[in-house]
Amino acid sequence: MAKRDGFIIEEIIERSNLEESFDTVLRGTLRKKLNEGKWLLAHREEFLDSVAVEIQSGHVNLGKWHPKDIVEAGKARHLQVFDMKARIKVGAVMQIVDKHMRKRFIRTTSASIKQRGMHDLKAYIERDIRNDPKGMRYIYKFDIRKFYETVRQDFIIYCVRKVFKDKRLIAILEQFVRVLDEGISMGMRSSQGLGNLLLSVFLDHYLKDRYGIRHFYRYCDDGVIASGMKLYLWESREVVHERAEIIGQEIKHNERIFPLSEGLDFLGYVIYPTYSLLRKRVKQNSARKLKKVKSRKRRIELVGSLWGFAKHCNSWHFLETVLYRQEYIKLKKKAMKDFGKPRCEQSYTSDGKKSFRGQKISGKELNRQPFIVVDYEKGVIPTVENDRYRREIEETRARGGDESLVKKPRPKYVVSIIFNGALRKLWTGDKENWDELDRRREEPDGLPFFCSMETDYSGQYPKYTFCSATALGYQMPTDEELNRLFTQLKIK
Repeated sequence: MAKRDGFIIEEIIERSNLEESFDTVLRGTLRKKLNEGKWLLAHREEFLDSVAVEIQSGHVNLGKWHPKDIVEAGKARHLQVFDMKARIKVGAVMQIVDKHMRKRFIRTTSASIKQRGMHDLKAYIERDIRNDPKGMRYIYKFDIRKFYETVRQDFIIYCVRKVFKDKRLIAILEQFVRVLDEGISMGMRSSQGLGNLLLSVFLDHYLKDRYGIRHFYRYCDDGVIASGMKLYLWESREVVHERAEIIGQEIKHNERIFPLSEGLDFLGYVIYPTYSLLRKRVKQNSARKLKKVKSRKRRIELVGSLWGFAKHCNSWHFLETVLYRQEYIKLKKKAMKDFGKPRCEQSYTSDGKKSFRGQKISGKELNRQPFIVVDYEKGVIPTVENDRYRREIEETRARGGDESLVKKPRPKYVVSIIFNGALRKLWTGDKENWDELDRRREEPDGLPFFCSMETDYSGQYPKYTFCSATALGYQMPTDEELNRLFTQLKIK
């Protein structure tokens, strides 16, 4: 059993932590203009002193709250809204508590965990699909019914006592948990972290540590287990139900086991073995809002919000459908990241064209794979096609035919890339890729840049075009990794 953490109160009442919570709650101009916001800004130091005294005493005055009902994705939510003073106090406590709880969570749990949002978890799932396609063949997806409303408060307090030994902190967290007679508040910042702690103790670690389930992912009260065998998933289902019943929870009846090829609807996306799309509801809502909006400022906000989702999946066709042409082009330009200014030691051919090192690689081999575009040369004719052209000219001349009827070789762009730690050469005749490369060259620091390739099978032949690698879940190398790579490949 892991050691319990102590001396947490001392971390919470540090001035920097209290000030960070204050600034977070009063972020934005609207809150600052409210009467409560004006009072807090005028009495900032005095208020923070009183907060430190309250927390140190082991009791926090949360004041009164009022109920608020909202409808989200067709579901009715009953929220409890607290004033800004209470939110500052709760935020100050939970900023430190969350930091200590984070190290106890398994890597594949997400939601309300710093640096572990839905896109992080989605990237993790897609990485597992690439690395273990057989082990991710079938999916068991489940959801806990009305989790926040039905949580047993005593179980959360039990989990808190397993993690922390400071009696004053335990008393404060128990106060947060027991705001309602049953369940935990959906409007309080503490509920998300403490709900995660409950499921971590009673579900996550049992599935991963005791039962050895390899592919398990949880986002709040939604869970996914993957395996290469359906029977294994049915057995896992029994374990999930057993663990949920122990803490008084119930799995919804819409749980299902299905092949990944049908698409995993999770985290706002539909994830397939080789690509992912936006969830249908997300696309419909975005299209309706963009069609109705009149304000230019509001439209920019909606496009930005949509781009925040769409850049992490294969949704260029949808963006092209719902956006204006200029908006679409602007997003295509934003989709790639550059690294800076390193240049290769360059050699040239007899006709003045750049000659790049490395073996030839095809667009098919680079499909959905990350690489770095270092440099390129335009108007280059491959040697094979040049030889073919000369051979056909000689044959036509020998027959006394018309040499002008011989098809001339089509110039292409040859691109120098770094793939899997080695220099390679990519030939492309696609004009969309040409435009992207030419645009990059015109921009300051446009080359090199980090990207991937996507395949379009809608035409007669597959079409390979540059796309964002970060949207596919790949992480850009650090400066240290880049320096090591450029030194190894003699790039300066």
